[in-house]
Amino acid sequence: MTNDFSILIADDNEINLWLLREQLEHWTTNITSAKDGREAWQLLQQRPYDFIFLDVNMPFLSGFDVAENLRGTENYNRQTPAVAVTAHAQNQQQERAIAAGFNECLVKPIRLYQLEQLLARWRQLETVNAEYYAAQILRKTQDNRQLSQTLMGKLFAQLPSLIFDIEQALGNGQLQQAWEANHKLHGTFCFYDFADCLAVVESLQKVLDQADAELAQRHFSHLKIKLNWLLDNQDQVLRCLAEDDLML
Repeated sequence: MTNDFSILIADDNEINLWLLREQLEHWTTNITSAKDGREAWQLLQQRPYDFIFLDVNMPFLSGFDVAENLRGTENYNRQTPAVAVTAHAQNQQQERAIAAGFNECLVKPIRLYQLEQLLARWRQLETVNAEYYAAQILRKTQDNRQLSQTLMGKLFAQLPSLIFDIEQALGNGQLQQAWEANHKLHGTFCFYDFADCLAVVESLQKVLDQADAELAQRHFSHLKIKLNWLLDNQDQVLRCLAEDDLML
């Protein structure tokens, strides 16, 4: 167990709150609890957290309300992964959670293995950096640095036009065209094995499959942030590829 990441959990049911805390303490004791949505929102405005778990049905502010506040205003946790906790397994409830700004949805009773998988996945995604991308492409090319640099150059050249195509298609309400451009991105990141980029591409692909234009715009904004970060740091990625001591 480590305490290098922090979690905020909120539930108006004292037993549920205690149980979730007990489960999460398998990985960290850096956990802050809130007894309702209003208290959770106050705490989230005071400091950043690495993860947020919110029961969707709470007094004063529901989990949906808190998630919408997180994503719709400037605050410490606007980009923090947020998990909706609900007693309802219906797809409609889960779709509402994603639309409100949650990244994932867990249905009670929550199993320990579900938390383990979720934390492992998001901990991996949040720790990506220039070295991660360089290491991934080097694995793909069996440590051929010249080929890796060439492939990354092709990727950096291709990304702006694909981002533009998706943005234009969504702006014009052309969801099929947006799907096709995003599908190209999916194939690209499957080849490069960039798990973080693939995750946000697949997230957008799912809502495009549902033909939900409003939700697609929201997911595209997350994708654009991710890809623009990669483009902004392309020089650093290429420098990493030129360093002989990069750890694989």
